Amino acid sequence: MKRIFNWVLTHPKSILLILLLMTGLAVSQMRHLYIETDMDAMLPKHSDAYINKQVLEERFGSTDMVIIGVINDDKDGVYNTHSLALVQELTDWLAAQPMFRTLALNDLLSLATIKDIRGSEDGLEVEKFMDGVPQTSAEISQLKQRMHEFGVYDDVIVSADGSGTIFAVRPMPDSRHQYAEIYELVKAKVAELEARGGSERFFISGRPIIEGVFGAYMPAEMKRMQPMVMALLLVLLFLSFRTPRGVLLPMAVVLMAEIWTLGTMAALGAPIYTITTMLPILILAIGIADAVHFLSRERLLAHYQAYAHRKERIVEVMHELWKPMLMTSVTTGVGFLSMQASDLPPIRDFGMFAAIGIAYALLITMLLLPAALMLLPEKAKHAERKPLFTAYVEWLGGAVLKHPKRIMAMFAMLLLVALVGVMRLDVNASLVDQFKPGDPLRQADKLLNKHFSGTTSLDVMIDTGHENGLLEPAFLQHLVDLQQALEKDPMVGDTSSIAEFLQTMNQALHADDPAWKRVPETADMAAQYLLLYSFSGAPDDFETFITGDYRQAHIRINMKTDETKVVANLLTQMQAKTDAWFPAEQGYKVEWAGTAFTVYRLSQMIIEGQIASLLTSVLAIFLLCWWMFGRLLIAAIAMIPVSLAVTVNYGMMGNFGIPLDIATALTGAMALGIGVDFAIHYLHRYHEESVAGNSYKDSVINTNRSVGHAILFNTFVVVGGFLVLLSAALYPQMKLGALIAATMVICYLATCYLFPVLLGLGKEKIRV
Repeated sequence: MKRIFNWVLTHPKSILLILLLMTGLAVSQMRHLYIETDMDAMLPKHSDAYINKQVLEERFGSTDMVIIGVINDDKDGVYNTHSLALVQELTDWLAAQPMFRTLALNDLLSLATIKDIRGSEDGLEVEKFMDGVPQTSAEISQLKQRMHEFGVYDDVIVSADGSGTIFAVRPMPDSRHQYAEIYELVKAKVAELEARGGSERFFISGRPIIEGVFGAYMPAEMKRMQPMVMALLLVLLFLSFRTPRGVLLPMAVVLMAEIWTLGTMAALGAPIYTITTMLPILILAIGIADAVHFLSRERLLAHYQAYAHRKERIVEVMHELWKPMLMTSVTTGVGFLSMQASDLPPIRDFGMFAAIGIAYALLITMLLLPAALMLLPEKAKHAERKPLFTAYVEWLGGAVLKHPKRIMAMFAMLLLVALVGVMRLDVNASLVDQFKPGDPLRQADKLLNKHFSGTTSLDVMIDTGHENGLLEPAFLQHLVDLQQALEKDPMVGDTSSIAEFLQTMNQALHADDPAWKRVPETADMAAQYLLLYSFSGAPDDFETFITGDYRQAHIRINMKTDETKVVANLLTQMQAKTDAWFPAEQGYKVEWAGTAFTVYRLSQMIIEGQIASLLTSVLAIFLLCWWMFGRLLIAAIAMIPVSLAVTVNYGMMGNFGIPLDIATALTGAMALGIGVDFAIHYLHRYHEESVAGNSYKDSVINTNRSVGHAILFNTFVVVGGFLVLLSAALYPQMKLGALIAATMVICYLATCYLFPVLLGLGKEKIRV
């Protein structure tokens, strides 16, 4: 290795030129980066949630609707001329926007588009509830009465108390990557209507809007938090080294590594997901560690040892540190690469590019720093400025030797409390809950769920196995039975299917007698009803509920939450009923889809994947430590700080009621990969002191003096970098930042306090 190191130091200008060219190449690729917020793109193509969603859209159209709610708290609610005029205006505006599909009734649902079904001498009479804006109180009262009597749209389009109404519009299929623009478009229109000063309040929600807000927040968050982390690093580097080179060189390393990583993502066509927005911060916080260790050691040797030429000193630093730096980078990389055990593309990409970024940081450290130090003028020796926290580091070495029993007792208590928390750990996730409680979108969604049937879609598709199968009375009755069973759940606001419309037609054709509000008695009668409807209505009004061959039916379920616990409980309850009413042995096939089902499956796959990732990373890092130190016992000791930290992390979540979800599930593998660096640097230095013939006591004191400052600095950097995420607009980043920061503090304490105690068991018996 020394031959390679000498070559680097012999050609410093060439090395710097190559690094600059590589950086320029990466920058040229970054224009190809794009943001992906489509939740379906985050699913593996083989998952039932992904496949069923494609089938749903192909057969029945998308159920992902932009939802606009209008609330009027006046005594008449929305049943007044001004509010109804706004309904008509907004409906017309939505119909005119090219980003929305508004061809069929179910593409744009509002009080101005939905239709009433009534019997007449000629059969069925189908007409809009609101054909123009009602101008008189009598017309408004008639509209209100007809809506109430029809019943199908209660709490779906108009709230039961009449205080609010809803618009649901379907984006065009090719506008998936324009949801941020759709959000801004709708928000601007709503702001225009509100500026007129009426008593109406407007609220926007729906999955396209949620994904659009994610798309708007993500680039803004990246731009905002990057300077904050950089400012933190600059301050810490200055306090640590107090020289321009001590500040600028490490910053150059991590900025280059960040640019190379983003350039690699762009070149490979990888999108930026919500979770991968944290990559720049991650690389800044973690990638700087090797540069700090390098410069700290170089400064120490420059002050205490004499060399004929600085090249010898730099080669000595490179030779001394390459192995622990390589091992820490490999173990950290393995921690992130273990995320390849997940089926989800965002998590796989996050793990892969985090590992690549860490590898880049190591490579740049070993090339840029030696080359730059060779070209920079040699510093004159002055009285050494003691680094910040030197007194603490000096005290630490003696303190752990004086109180081993107290330290063991404190960590044992910490572990006990953590284990209690682990037993309380729960699994739950929600798309809307990724926003802060005060976020306008989350508040709007909460209010819309309170006034209406729900903003989250859950869909069930039932294939009868043969043409005209859905017209059979027994099947239609089972659709009604399933709807009634679903609506018993308090989180299900409403369900819709072809069965309830056929019931309404049956009643209308029997003099509007409520006793006849039931499914048609024969399949032929059901077919005739649909034919009669098509004469007065539109043939495609029911395309969202049935296929053209009358073989497959769709029940649309409006839920008031997308929490996975609620969805899982509902699906479990419905399984026995669907098995009984639609048995597979009779040719039926039942498939679930929709936003609620997608979030549920995402949560399942995240948890399963992270369990596999955690086990993989523990085993891989343990084997690497065994290979590095050559002793099974020392490898086991090396795993103690991170294992304890991960346990405490999950324990904190359980004790504070933080559920395992998309963000928090990642903390385990991340903490293992990042935290084991401390242990490796500590044990490697302890090994050098032991080999030099020092006693256990002197080895501990010298190890703390040598690497204690660098480990403490790295702790501050990682903790500070992740704490910046507390200012994020999105909860996943906030939770991940807080948990990783807390975990790194535990890693530091376990490394610098618990390690010496464990190594001192039997005093001279445990030698690295």
